[in-house]
Amino acid sequence: MPEPISIIIPAFNQLEYCRQCIASITANTRRAYRLILVDNGSTDGVSEFFDAVPGAEAVHSAENLGFAAGVNLGLARATGHALLLNSDTLLPAGWLGRLEQALLQAPDIGMVGPRSNCVSGGQQIDGLEFASMTEVEAFSQDLAQRCQGRVRDTDRLVAFCVLIRDEVRQRAGGLDERYGLGNFEDDDYCLRVRQAGYRLCVAEDAFVFHYGSRTFLGMGLTDEKWRSLMAANEQRYTEKWGLRPEHRTDAALESRQLNERAHAALAQGDMASALGFLKDAIAAFPLLERNYNDLGAILWEIGERERAYAAFAQAVRLRPGYGDARANLRHAAEALGKSGEAEALLGREDTECGGA
Repeated sequence: MPEPISIIIPAFNQLEYCRQCIASITANTRRAYRLILVDNGSTDGVSEFFDAVPGAEAVHSAENLGFAAGVNLGLARATGHALLLNSDTLLPAGWLGRLEQALLQAPDIGMVGPRSNCVSGGQQIDGLEFASMTEVEAFSQDLAQRCQGRVRDTDRLVAFCVLIRDEVRQRAGGLDERYGLGNFEDDDYCLRVRQAGYRLCVAEDAFVFHYGSRTFLGMGLTDEKWRSLMAANEQRYTEKWGLRPEHRTDAALESRQLNERAHAALAQGDMASALGFLKDAIAAFPLLERNYNDLGAILWEIGERERAYAAFAQAVRLRPGYGDARANLRHAAEALGKSGEAEALLGREDTECGGA
């Protein structure tokens, strides 16, 4: 039998997300694994919960050492391939097996990562919304069938979920702890792995749901505090390597967070704030199609139908296969007498692997 994969989960508080994450691993992971749970100075019951997880090895720090140092506590105890995993993830059936199959496709693949609904860079699949784990499972299985066995080379993988080959883990060592609470330590590690002669690949058929930034949000690292942390760690990376990080699109992550705030404002009936958040989201990252669709929905509701039509059309231009935007554009076009014009856009379908 193959050696178990070491799954390392560092956590600082966020007990409920930790429970959900580990429950999904237990329910949906057939590949042999061992859990290494790192309590990074938690105060909300995570420490006791980790100690109670059957078969897991719990590691405790008296204080929050930051993401990299927490991961390193786990890596020091790892055997075999190692998987780094954020505690605010949900793992659908077959997730780990698909990642390992991608890793083992070639001996020079050093690390692989999945696609996700919330991740910066090329692993992101935009436009995804899930109401339940059942919906996550359905999307994951559909993606697995459509993209079976496909891998794509990349320059960067995000450590919210990344599988590291055993020999790479031993050769590259731990994450650089100078990045403190987190961000850019995964860019740093990716560069080191590539410099050692290994490839980084996205497993196109693997999907992991990510709530996104729950630990940072719980620590109050939002808005200006978040931007300050990002700027400081980007500077550390630049000074260390003499170059800027490659292919980072944290503007997209900021945009998605603003979109979430818009939805929260809508839920409270504050349409004006929702509009403001969506406009800020578009300004932060103009290529995120869901912002235009959501903006169009509000504009339609308040009677600004021409602007709503234009927003729906832009969402479809950015991602032709975006189902909600296509339906909204078709409805708006019929109401405004623009069906012929809209069909030029609606006639194109998104056939890329990974589209929603």
